[in-house]
Amino acid sequence: MLSLVAEHGCSVIALAMDSAGIPETCQGRLEVARRLMAETRSRGVPDDHVYLDPLAMTLATKTEGAQVTLDTIRAIREEFPDAHLSMGLSNISFGLPARSFINRAFLTLALAAGLDSAILDPLDREMMAALAAAELVLGRDHHCLNYTRAYRAGLFARSEVRAARA
Repeated sequence: MLSLVAEHGCSVIALAMDSAGIPETCQGRLEVARRLMAETRSRGVPDDHVYLDPLAMTLATKTEGAQVTLDTIRAIREEFPDAHLSMGLSNISFGLPARSFINRAFLTLALAAGLDSAILDPLDREMMAALAAAELVLGRDHHCLNYTRAYRAGLFARSEVRAARA
C-alpha cells in the first residue's frame, strides 16, 4: 500500500501498534512510530504525508491512558516534527458518562502536546468552539480570525454569548 501512497502523492494514517498490539507505554508507541516512519521514508513517502495515530485508549479501563497518549504525542512531535498527528478523539471517553466534557478537555490537552488533526464530530458545536478557543490560546490563530469566525457562526453556547454582550 505504501508504494501506492508514494506513487500518487497521497497521505496515509499509521497507527502506533504492531502485530503484538497496542503498546502500553509511550516508549513502546514511539518505537512503533520509529519503525513506521523508517518504512514510509524508505518507500519515498514524505514525512508531511504521514499522519501518525498515537492511539487514545479509554479512561474507563486505564485511567493513565490519556497521559500515555499525551506523552506519545509530545515524543513523536519532537522526533518527527514534519509528520502529522491524528487520532480518534472520542476513544478516550468510551464507556463513561458525559463523554463530551472529557473529549473537549482531552482535545485541548492533545493540541497543546502537538496534535494537529483529529477525528471528531464537526457537528458538536461545543467541541468546535473548544477547538477554536484552544487554537487561539496556543498561538495558532493569528489575529484571532478563526475564533471570531466561530463566534459569528454561533458555535458558542448562548449563555456565553449573552455574557459577552453584557
